[in-house]
Amino acid sequence: MYATVFCKTADNFTALHLMKFIFSRAIILYTICVFPVKTLATEKPTAIFHAFNQQYSEVEQFVCELGKQGYSHIQTSPTQKSNPSREWWARYQPVDYSVIEGRGSQADLKKLITKAHSCNVKVIADVVFNHMANLDGNDDFEDLTKFPGLSVDDFNFASERPGKKPCDINYNDGNRDSEINCWLGGLPDFKFTINVKKIQKAHLKKLLDIGIDGFRFDAAKHMPADVVKEYISYVEQQSQRKVWNYLEVITDSDTSAENYNWIAAVTDFVLYNSMKNAFSFGGDLRSLRVPTAINDPRSVTFGRNHDTIREINSYAINPYSDRSDSFLATAYVLARESGTPLILNWDHTDANFIRYGVKFRQIMRQRGNEGKNIKENVLAVVDSSTVLLMERGSEGFFVVNKGENKFNVSAVDLTLTNLEGCYRELRNNFTVAVERRNNGKKFITRWGTWNRGGMEVQRRDALYFIREPFNQCRA
Repeated sequence: MYATVFCKTADNFTALHLMKFIFSRAIILYTICVFPVKTLATEKPTAIFHAFNQQYSEVEQFVCELGKQGYSHIQTSPTQKSNPSREWWARYQPVDYSVIEGRGSQADLKKLITKAHSCNVKVIADVVFNHMANLDGNDDFEDLTKFPGLSVDDFNFASERPGKKPCDINYNDGNRDSEINCWLGGLPDFKFTINVKKIQKAHLKKLLDIGIDGFRFDAAKHMPADVVKEYISYVEQQSQRKVWNYLEVITDSDTSAENYNWIAAVTDFVLYNSMKNAFSFGGDLRSLRVPTAINDPRSVTFGRNHDTIREINSYAINPYSDRSDSFLATAYVLARESGTPLILNWDHTDANFIRYGVKFRQIMRQRGNEGKNIKENVLAVVDSSTVLLMERGSEGFFVVNKGENKFNVSAVDLTLTNLEGCYRELRNNFTVAVERRNNGKKFITRWGTWNRGGMEVQRRDALYFIREPFNQCRA
Protein backbone atom coordinates (compact mmCIF):
# COMPACT_ATOMS: atom_id res chain seq x y z
CA MET A 1 0.00 0.00 0.00
CA TYR A 2 2.74 2.44 0.94
CA ALA A 3 4.72 1.65 -2.26
CA THR A 4 1.73 2.71 -4.39
CA VAL A 5 1.39 5.99 -2.50
CA PHE A 6 5.11 6.62 -2.89
CA CYS A 7 5.08 6.14 -6.71
CA LYS A 8 2.13 8.46 -7.24
CA THR A 9 3.59 11.32 -5.22
CA ALA A 10 7.36 11.17 -5.77
CA ASP A 11 7.38 13.17 -9.03
CA ASN A 12 5.85 16.18 -7.26
CA PHE A 13 8.51 16.43 -4.56
CA THR A 14 11.84 18.14 -4.48
CA ALA A 15 14.76 16.04 -3.31
CA LEU A 16 14.46 17.49 0.20
CA HIS A 17 10.74 16.90 0.34
CA LEU A 18 11.26 13.39 -0.98
CA MET A 19 13.69 12.58 1.82
CA LYS A 20 11.24 13.95 4.41
CA PHE A 21 8.43 11.91 2.86
CA ILE A 22 10.41 8.66 2.94
CA PHE A 23 11.52 9.32 6.52
CA SER A 24 7.97 10.06 7.72
CA ARG A 25 6.60 6.91 6.06
CA ALA A 26 9.39 4.85 7.60
CA ILE A 27 8.42 6.13 11.04
CA ILE A 28 4.78 5.21 10.42
CA LEU A 29 5.71 1.72 9.24
CA TYR A 30 8.02 1.22 12.25
CA THR A 31 5.29 2.31 14.65
CA ILE A 32 2.73 -0.02 13.10
CA CYS A 33 5.10 -2.99 13.16
CA VAL A 34 6.61 -2.48 16.61
CA PHE A 35 3.55 -1.07 18.41
CA PRO A 36 0.50 -2.69 16.76
CA VAL A 37 -2.75 -0.82 17.30
CA LYS A 38 -5.09 -2.57 19.73
CA THR A 39 -8.41 -1.65 21.20
CA LEU A 40 -8.48 -1.66 24.97
CA ALA A 41 -9.24 -5.04 26.51
CA THR A 42 -12.42 -5.25 28.55
CA GLU A 43 -12.19 -4.33 32.23
CA LYS A 44 -11.91 -7.23 34.63
CA PRO A 45 -15.11 -8.14 36.49
CA THR A 46 -15.98 -6.61 39.83
CA ALA A 47 -17.38 -9.96 40.99
CA ILE A 48 -18.66 -13.06 39.16
CA PHE A 49 -21.77 -14.93 40.30
CA HIS A 50 -21.27 -18.62 39.50
CA ALA A 51 -24.71 -19.94 38.55
CA PHE A 52 -23.47 -23.44 39.23
CA ASN A 53 -25.68 -26.08 37.58
CA GLN A 54 -28.64 -23.67 37.37
CA GLN A 55 -31.10 -23.54 34.50
CA TYR A 56 -30.71 -20.50 32.24
CA SER A 57 -34.42 -19.70 32.64
CA GLU A 58 -34.04 -19.71 36.44
CA VAL A 59 -31.05 -17.35 36.41
CA GLU A 60 -32.92 -15.03 34.02
CA GLN A 61 -35.47 -14.36 36.76
CA PHE A 62 -32.97 -12.83 39.21
CA VAL A 63 -30.03 -11.69 37.11
CA CYS A 64 -30.97 -8.00 37.33
CA GLU A 65 -31.18 -8.25 41.11
CA LEU A 66 -27.61 -9.58 41.05
CA GLY A 67 -26.63 -6.48 39.09
CA LYS A 68 -28.18 -4.24 41.75
CA GLN A 69 -26.24 -6.10 44.42
CA GLY A 70 -22.95 -5.30 42.66
CA TYR A 71 -22.18 -8.30 40.45
CA SER A 72 -20.78 -7.31 37.06
CA HIS A 73 -20.79 -10.85 35.57
CA ILE A 74 -22.52 -14.20 35.89
CA GLN A 75 -21.04 -17.53 34.81
CA THR A 76 -23.13 -20.31 33.33
CA SER A 77 -22.54 -24.05 33.36
CA PRO A 78 -21.04 -25.50 30.13
CA THR A 79 -23.37 -24.89 27.21
CA GLN A 80 -22.60 -27.71 24.76
CA LYS A 81 -24.62 -30.94 24.47
CA SER A 82 -23.23 -33.25 27.15
CA ASN A 83 -23.38 -36.65 28.79
CA PRO A 84 -27.13 -37.26 29.31
CA SER A 85 -26.70 -38.03 33.03
CA ARG A 86 -28.53 -35.59 35.31
CA GLU A 87 -25.48 -35.27 37.59
CA TRP A 88 -23.73 -31.87 37.64
CA TRP A 89 -20.42 -33.34 36.45
CA ALA A 90 -22.07 -34.56 33.24
CA ARG A 91 -22.15 -30.95 31.98
CA TYR A 92 -18.33 -31.20 31.89
CA GLN A 93 -18.44 -34.20 29.53
CA PRO A 94 -19.12 -32.89 25.99
CA VAL A 95 -20.89 -34.96 23.36
CA ASP A 96 -21.56 -32.47 20.53
CA TYR A 97 -20.18 -28.92 20.25
CA SER A 98 -22.56 -27.99 17.44
CA VAL A 99 -25.58 -28.08 19.77
CA ILE A 100 -26.28 -25.66 22.65
CA GLU A 101 -27.97 -27.90 25.20
CA GLY A 102 -26.50 -27.23 28.61
CA ARG A 103 -28.87 -26.08 31.36
CA GLY A 104 -31.39 -25.09 28.73
CA SER A 105 -31.60 -24.53 24.99
CA GLN A 106 -29.84 -21.98 22.81
CA ALA A 107 -33.02 -19.88 22.92
CA ASP A 108 -33.03 -20.05 26.73
CA LEU A 109 -29.41 -18.94 26.86
CA LYS A 110 -30.06 -16.10 24.44
CA LYS A 111 -32.97 -14.88 26.59
CA LEU A 112 -30.74 -14.93 29.68
CA ILE A 113 -28.03 -12.94 27.89
CA THR A 114 -30.55 -10.37 26.63
CA LYS A 115 -32.02 -9.92 30.11
CA ALA A 116 -28.57 -9.66 31.70
CA HIS A 117 -27.41 -7.04 29.20
CA SER A 118 -30.56 -4.99 29.86
CA CYS A 119 -29.29 -4.40 33.41
CA ASN A 120 -25.57 -4.14 32.59
CA VAL A 121 -24.61 -7.64 33.68
CA LYS A 122 -22.29 -9.64 31.43
CA VAL A 123 -22.34 -13.41 30.88
CA ILE A 124 -19.36 -15.77 30.95
CA ALA A 125 -19.76 -19.23 29.39
CA ASP A 126 -17.88 -22.26 30.68
CA VAL A 127 -16.26 -24.22 27.82
CA VAL A 128 -14.84 -27.74 28.06
CA PHE A 129 -12.28 -28.32 25.30
CA ASN A 130 -9.77 -30.76 26.81
CA HIS A 131 -11.83 -33.92 26.43
CA MET A 132 -15.10 -35.56 25.43
CA ALA A 133 -17.56 -37.64 27.47
CA ASN A 134 -17.21 -41.02 29.11
CA LEU A 135 -20.46 -42.58 27.89
CA ASP A 136 -20.10 -46.26 28.79
CA GLY A 137 -18.61 -45.95 32.28
CA ASN A 138 -15.40 -47.78 31.33
CA ASP A 139 -12.42 -45.60 32.29
CA ASP A 140 -10.01 -47.60 30.11
CA PHE A 141 -11.88 -47.55 26.80
CA GLU A 142 -14.32 -45.36 24.87
CA ASP A 143 -15.96 -45.78 21.47
CA LEU A 144 -14.51 -42.70 19.76
CA THR A 145 -16.88 -42.98 16.80
CA LYS A 146 -19.85 -41.80 18.90
CA PHE A 147 -19.07 -38.07 18.70
CA PRO A 148 -20.50 -36.11 15.71
CA GLY A 149 -17.89 -34.57 13.42
CA LEU A 150 -14.96 -36.26 15.17
CA SER A 151 -12.91 -39.34 14.25
CA VAL A 152 -10.59 -41.59 16.21
CA ASP A 153 -7.65 -39.67 14.74
CA ASP A 154 -8.71 -36.59 16.76
CA PHE A 155 -7.91 -38.33 20.09
CA ASN A 156 -4.97 -39.63 22.06
CA PHE A 157 -5.22 -43.41 22.54
CA ALA A 158 -2.97 -46.42 23.06
CA SER A 159 -1.19 -47.33 19.84
CA GLU A 160 -2.33 -50.96 19.86
CA ARG A 161 -6.07 -50.20 20.01
CA PRO A 162 -8.08 -47.11 18.98
CA GLY A 163 -10.18 -45.96 21.92
CA LYS A 164 -8.01 -47.52 24.59
CA LYS A 165 -6.82 -45.15 27.34
CA PRO A 166 -3.13 -44.43 26.62
CA CYS A 167 -1.84 -43.62 30.14
CA ASP A 168 -2.62 -42.24 33.58
CA ILE A 169 -1.70 -38.72 34.68
CA ASN A 170 1.26 -38.35 37.05
CA TYR A 171 1.12 -34.95 38.78
CA ASN A 172 4.51 -35.36 40.46
CA ASP A 173 6.94 -36.63 37.81
CA GLY A 174 8.65 -33.31 37.16
CA ASN A 175 7.19 -32.71 33.69
CA ARG A 176 3.80 -31.96 32.16
CA ASP A 177 3.73 -34.65 29.46
CA SER A 178 1.14 -36.85 31.14
CA GLU A 179 -1.04 -33.85 32.08
CA ILE A 180 -1.22 -32.93 28.40
CA ASN A 181 -1.36 -36.33 26.67
CA CYS A 182 -3.09 -38.73 29.06
CA TRP A 183 -6.81 -39.01 29.72
CA LEU A 184 -8.33 -37.12 32.64
CA GLY A 185 -9.83 -40.13 34.41
CA GLY A 186 -11.85 -41.95 31.76
CA LEU A 187 -12.44 -38.86 29.57
CA PRO A 188 -11.05 -39.20 26.00
CA ASP A 189 -8.28 -36.64 25.48
CA PHE A 190 -7.97 -34.53 22.32
CA LYS A 191 -4.93 -34.30 20.04
CA PHE A 192 -6.08 -30.80 18.90
CA THR A 193 -5.99 -31.60 15.24
CA ILE A 194 -7.11 -29.08 12.62
CA ASN A 195 -10.55 -30.68 12.76
CA VAL A 196 -10.83 -30.39 16.55
CA LYS A 197 -9.82 -26.73 16.49
CA LYS A 198 -12.30 -25.97 13.72
CA ILE A 199 -15.18 -27.54 15.67
CA GLN A 200 -14.26 -25.86 18.95
CA LYS A 201 -13.75 -22.44 17.37
CA ALA A 202 -17.17 -22.77 15.75
CA HIS A 203 -18.59 -23.35 19.26
CA LEU A 204 -16.89 -20.20 20.53
CA LYS A 205 -18.16 -18.22 17.55
CA LYS A 206 -21.73 -19.44 18.07
CA LEU A 207 -21.62 -18.27 21.68
CA LEU A 208 -20.13 -14.91 20.74
CA ASP A 209 -22.81 -14.44 18.10
CA ILE A 210 -25.60 -14.80 20.68
CA GLY A 211 -23.92 -12.28 22.98
CA ILE A 212 -21.60 -14.14 25.37
CA ASP A 213 -19.13 -11.72 27.03
CA GLY A 214 -16.34 -14.07 28.09
CA PHE A 215 -15.21 -17.62 28.67
CA ARG A 216 -13.92 -19.88 31.40
CA PHE A 217 -11.71 -22.60 29.89
CA ASP A 218 -12.18 -25.75 31.95
CA ALA A 219 -9.17 -28.02 32.63
CA ALA A 220 -6.87 -25.59 30.82
CA LYS A 221 -3.77 -27.05 32.44
CA HIS A 222 -4.45 -30.30 30.57
CA MET A 223 -4.31 -28.49 27.22
CA PRO A 224 -1.11 -27.35 25.47
CA ALA A 225 -0.49 -23.68 26.27
CA ASP A 226 -0.10 -22.79 22.60
CA VAL A 227 -3.55 -24.22 21.85
CA VAL A 228 -5.13 -22.25 24.71
CA LYS A 229 -3.38 -19.12 23.44
CA GLU A 230 -4.73 -19.78 19.93
CA TYR A 231 -8.30 -19.99 21.26
CA ILE A 232 -7.92 -16.83 23.38
CA SER A 233 -6.48 -14.97 20.38
CA TYR A 234 -9.38 -16.19 18.24
CA VAL A 235 -11.94 -14.98 20.77
CA GLU A 236 -10.24 -11.61 21.10
CA GLN A 237 -10.10 -11.18 17.33
CA GLN A 238 -13.74 -12.18 16.85
CA SER A 239 -14.95 -9.91 19.66
CA GLN A 240 -12.56 -6.99 19.02
CA ARG A 241 -11.12 -7.67 22.49
CA LYS A 242 -14.44 -7.00 24.22
CA VAL A 243 -14.59 -10.24 26.21
CA TRP A 244 -13.01 -11.28 29.51
CA ASN A 245 -11.53 -14.78 29.75
CA TYR A 246 -9.96 -16.93 32.41
CA LEU A 247 -8.47 -20.39 32.68
CA GLU A 248 -8.97 -23.15 35.21
CA VAL A 249 -5.44 -23.98 36.30
CA ILE A 250 -5.17 -26.15 39.41
CA THR A 251 -1.58 -25.78 40.52
CA ASP A 252 0.41 -28.84 41.61
CA SER A 253 3.99 -30.11 41.62
CA ASP A 254 4.16 -30.09 37.81
CA THR A 255 1.97 -27.09 36.95
CA SER A 256 2.29 -23.48 38.10
CA ALA A 257 0.18 -20.43 37.32
CA GLU A 258 3.04 -19.07 35.24
CA ASN A 259 2.57 -21.89 32.73
CA TYR A 260 -0.68 -20.19 31.68
CA ASN A 261 -1.26 -16.74 33.17
CA TRP A 262 0.77 -15.13 30.41
CA ILE A 263 -2.25 -16.06 28.26
CA ALA A 264 -5.13 -14.98 30.52
CA ALA A 265 -6.13 -14.82 34.17
CA VAL A 266 -6.08 -18.16 35.99
CA THR A 267 -7.79 -19.61 39.05
CA ASP A 268 -5.86 -18.85 42.25
CA PHE A 269 -5.66 -22.18 44.04
CA VAL A 270 -2.51 -20.91 45.80
CA LEU A 271 -4.54 -18.27 47.65
CA TYR A 272 -7.32 -20.81 48.23
CA ASN A 273 -4.89 -23.12 50.05
CA SER A 274 -3.53 -20.19 52.11
CA MET A 275 -7.04 -19.17 53.15
CA LYS A 276 -8.04 -22.75 53.89
CA ASN A 277 -5.16 -23.00 56.37
CA ALA A 278 -5.93 -19.61 57.94
CA PHE A 279 -9.73 -19.86 58.27
CA SER A 280 -9.96 -23.52 59.32
CA PHE A 281 -9.98 -24.50 62.99
CA GLY A 282 -6.56 -23.84 64.54
CA GLY A 283 -5.46 -21.59 61.67
CA ASP A 284 -4.04 -18.10 62.20
CA LEU A 285 -5.48 -15.12 60.30
CA ARG A 286 -2.22 -13.23 60.87
CA SER A 287 -0.77 -15.41 58.09
CA LEU A 288 -2.89 -13.36 55.66
CA ARG A 289 -1.17 -10.08 56.46
CA VAL A 290 1.00 -10.86 53.43
CA PRO A 291 -1.00 -13.65 51.77
CA THR A 292 0.60 -16.39 49.71
CA ALA A 293 -1.12 -16.05 46.33
CA ILE A 294 -0.48 -15.91 42.60
CA ASN A 295 1.31 -12.67 41.79
CA ASP A 296 -1.34 -11.44 39.38
CA PRO A 297 -4.14 -8.99 40.32
CA ARG A 298 -6.41 -10.53 37.65
CA SER A 299 -6.40 -14.03 39.14
CA VAL A 300 -9.80 -15.53 39.90
CA THR A 301 -10.16 -15.90 43.67
CA PHE A 302 -12.74 -17.87 45.65
CA GLY A 303 -13.57 -19.10 49.14
CA ARG A 304 -14.62 -22.38 47.57
CA ASN A 305 -15.81 -23.62 44.20
CA HIS A 306 -17.47 -26.77 42.86
CA ASP A 307 -14.11 -28.60 42.74
CA THR A 308 -13.49 -28.14 46.48
CA ILE A 309 -16.83 -29.36 47.90
CA ARG A 310 -16.67 -32.82 49.44
CA GLU A 311 -20.47 -33.28 49.44
CA ILE A 312 -20.66 -33.31 45.63
CA ASN A 313 -17.18 -34.41 44.64
CA SER A 314 -15.43 -37.53 45.89
CA TYR A 315 -12.18 -36.08 44.50
CA ALA A 316 -12.67 -32.66 46.13
CA ILE A 317 -9.50 -30.54 46.22
CA ASN A 318 -8.46 -29.66 49.79
CA PRO A 319 -12.06 -29.26 51.04
CA TYR A 320 -13.09 -27.41 54.18
CA SER A 321 -14.30 -29.49 57.11
CA ASP A 322 -16.71 -26.70 58.05
CA ARG A 323 -18.27 -24.89 55.10
CA SER A 324 -18.91 -21.78 57.22
CA ASP A 325 -15.13 -21.31 57.30
CA SER A 326 -15.26 -20.98 53.52
CA PHE A 327 -17.98 -18.32 53.84
CA LEU A 328 -15.60 -16.20 55.92
CA ALA A 329 -12.83 -16.81 53.38
CA THR A 330 -15.20 -15.59 50.66
CA ALA A 331 -15.87 -12.47 52.72
CA TYR A 332 -12.10 -11.84 52.81
CA VAL A 333 -11.79 -12.41 49.04
CA LEU A 334 -14.45 -9.76 48.41
CA ALA A 335 -12.75 -7.25 50.71
CA ARG A 336 -9.46 -7.33 48.80
CA GLU A 337 -8.47 -4.93 46.05
CA SER A 338 -6.57 -7.65 44.20
CA GLY A 339 -8.11 -10.61 42.42
CA THR A 340 -11.36 -11.32 40.59
CA PRO A 341 -13.85 -12.90 43.03
CA LEU A 342 -15.92 -15.88 41.87
CA ILE A 343 -18.89 -16.44 44.20
CA LEU A 344 -20.65 -19.80 44.27
CA ASN A 345 -24.43 -19.42 44.04
CA TRP A 346 -24.98 -21.59 47.13
CA ASP A 347 -22.70 -19.40 49.25
CA HIS A 348 -24.35 -16.20 48.02
CA THR A 349 -27.64 -17.59 49.35
CA ASP A 350 -26.41 -19.16 52.59
CA ALA A 351 -24.15 -16.41 54.02
CA ASN A 352 -25.90 -13.04 54.09
CA PHE A 353 -22.71 -11.02 54.57
CA ILE A 354 -21.42 -12.20 51.17
CA ARG A 355 -23.84 -10.06 49.15
CA TYR A 356 -22.76 -7.00 51.16
CA GLY A 357 -19.18 -7.88 50.36
CA VAL A 358 -20.08 -7.69 46.68
CA LYS A 359 -21.60 -4.22 47.20
CA PHE A 360 -18.51 -3.16 49.17
CA ARG A 361 -16.29 -4.27 46.32
CA GLN A 362 -18.41 -2.40 43.78
CA ILE A 363 -18.22 0.81 45.85
CA MET A 364 -14.47 0.48 46.28
CA ARG A 365 -14.08 -0.01 42.51
CA GLN A 366 -16.12 3.12 41.84
CA ARG A 367 -14.12 5.20 44.31
CA GLY A 368 -10.88 3.91 42.89
CA ASN A 369 -12.03 5.03 39.44
CA GLU A 370 -12.56 8.47 40.98
CA GLY A 371 -8.89 8.57 41.98
CA LYS A 372 -9.42 7.90 45.68
CA ASN A 373 -7.07 5.76 47.75
CA ILE A 374 -8.47 2.19 48.00
CA LYS A 375 -5.22 0.26 48.50
CA GLU A 376 -5.67 -2.92 50.53
CA ASN A 377 -3.58 -3.35 53.65
CA VAL A 378 -4.12 -5.86 56.46
CA LEU A 379 -3.47 -3.93 59.66
CA ALA A 380 -1.43 -5.19 62.60
CA VAL A 381 -3.34 -3.03 65.10
CA VAL A 382 -5.41 -6.10 66.01
CA ASP A 383 -3.03 -8.86 67.07
CA SER A 384 -5.29 -11.91 67.01
CA SER A 385 -5.28 -15.30 65.35
CA THR A 386 -9.06 -15.13 64.88
CA VAL A 387 -9.67 -11.49 63.88
CA LEU A 388 -8.41 -9.73 60.76
CA LEU A 389 -8.74 -5.99 60.04
CA MET A 390 -8.08 -4.68 56.52
CA GLU A 391 -8.15 -1.08 55.37
CA ARG A 392 -8.97 -0.06 51.82
CA GLY A 393 -6.96 3.14 51.80
CA SER A 394 -9.03 5.86 53.47
CA GLU A 395 -12.29 4.80 51.80
CA GLY A 396 -13.29 1.75 53.79
CA PHE A 397 -12.33 -1.17 55.94
CA PHE A 398 -13.23 -4.79 56.60
CA VAL A 399 -13.13 -6.87 59.74
CA VAL A 400 -13.75 -10.59 60.12
CA ASN A 401 -13.99 -12.67 63.30
CA LYS A 402 -13.70 -16.41 62.73
CA GLY A 403 -13.69 -17.13 66.47
CA GLU A 404 -16.46 -18.80 68.45
CA ASN A 405 -16.66 -15.84 70.83
CA LYS A 406 -17.49 -12.18 70.34
CA PHE A 407 -14.43 -9.97 69.81
CA ASN A 408 -14.68 -6.93 72.07
CA VAL A 409 -11.93 -4.37 72.79
CA SER A 410 -12.34 -0.89 74.28
CA ALA A 411 -9.61 0.86 72.28
CA VAL A 412 -8.10 0.51 68.79
CA ASP A 413 -5.15 2.74 67.88
CA LEU A 414 -5.29 3.57 64.14
CA THR A 415 -2.62 6.30 64.15
CA LEU A 416 -0.43 4.64 61.52
CA THR A 417 -3.33 3.83 59.17
CA ASN A 418 -5.09 5.75 56.41
CA LEU A 419 -8.43 5.54 58.19
CA GLU A 420 -10.01 8.72 59.51
CA GLY A 421 -13.56 10.08 59.54
CA CYS A 422 -16.98 8.45 59.58
CA TYR A 423 -17.68 4.96 58.23
CA ARG A 424 -20.99 3.12 57.80
CA GLU A 425 -21.36 -0.66 58.01
CA LEU A 426 -23.27 -1.83 54.95
CA ARG A 427 -25.31 -4.73 56.37
CA ASN A 428 -26.17 -3.50 59.86
CA ASN A 429 -26.21 0.20 58.94
CA PHE A 430 -24.39 1.51 62.01
CA THR A 431 -21.62 4.11 62.01
CA VAL A 432 -18.09 4.19 63.32
CA ALA A 433 -15.90 7.25 63.85
CA VAL A 434 -12.11 7.36 63.62
CA GLU A 435 -10.80 10.61 65.10
CA ARG A 436 -7.45 12.22 65.87
CA ARG A 437 -7.00 13.31 69.49
CA ASN A 438 -5.00 16.22 70.85
CA ASN A 439 -1.91 14.04 71.19
CA GLY A 440 -2.02 13.37 67.43
CA LYS A 441 -3.08 9.74 67.73
CA LYS A 442 -6.15 8.30 65.98
CA PHE A 443 -8.64 6.01 67.69
CA ILE A 444 -12.06 4.53 67.05
CA THR A 445 -14.14 6.91 69.18
CA ARG A 446 -17.57 5.68 68.13
CA TRP A 447 -18.72 2.12 67.48
CA GLY A 448 -22.44 2.27 66.80
CA THR A 449 -22.98 4.98 69.42
CA TRP A 450 -20.86 7.66 71.09
CA ASN A 451 -21.19 5.67 74.33
CA ARG A 452 -18.41 3.36 73.28
CA GLY A 453 -15.23 3.30 71.21
CA GLY A 454 -13.02 0.40 70.33
CA MET A 455 -14.47 -2.52 68.38
CA GLU A 456 -17.14 -5.18 68.81
CA VAL A 457 -17.59 -8.00 66.28
CA GLN A 458 -19.94 -10.90 66.77
CA ARG A 459 -18.73 -14.49 66.51
CA ARG A 460 -18.27 -15.92 63.01
CA ASP A 461 -19.08 -12.62 61.35
CA ALA A 462 -17.74 -10.25 58.69
CA LEU A 463 -18.36 -6.47 58.49
CA TYR A 464 -17.81 -4.00 55.64
CA PHE A 465 -17.46 -0.26 56.26
CA ILE A 466 -17.51 2.57 53.70
CA ARG A 467 -16.50 6.16 54.32
CA GLU A 468 -19.33 8.71 54.61
CA PRO A 469 -19.54 12.46 55.38
CA PHE A 470 -18.89 13.01 59.07
CA ASN A 471 -22.38 14.34 59.69
CA GLN A 472 -23.59 10.74 59.28
CA CYS A 473 -21.85 9.96 62.57
CA ARG A 474 -23.51 12.93 64.26
CA ALA A 475 -26.99 11.82 63.31
